[in-house]
Amino acid sequence: MQNRLDNKQQAIIPIAAFAAKGDTEKLAAEIQHGLDTGLTINEIKEVLIQLYAYAGFPRSLNALGVLMGVVEQRQQQGITDNAGRRRILFS
Repeated sequence: MQNRLDNKQQAIIPIAAFAAKGDTEKLAAEIQHGLDTGLTINEIKEVLIQLYAYAGFPRSLNALGVLMGVVEQRQQQGITDNAGRRRILFS
């Protein structure tokens, strides 16, 4: 039995890779693809937040800015993306 990544999981890989590399142009395209594949805004945001521990805070912060720009651009085009579940902090 083979375990395969679904389309949403596969879309996370290039998002994380281009964010870690700092390639904002390719990152924007992959974020578009991820949203089209069904990733929520918060799922992508969580990937980019977790990235700071591995690629550094500046790369993570820049990637979050790219995400915000892509979402704004899609809203201007009349595309409404699913925000997804909010992150729950345990106390």
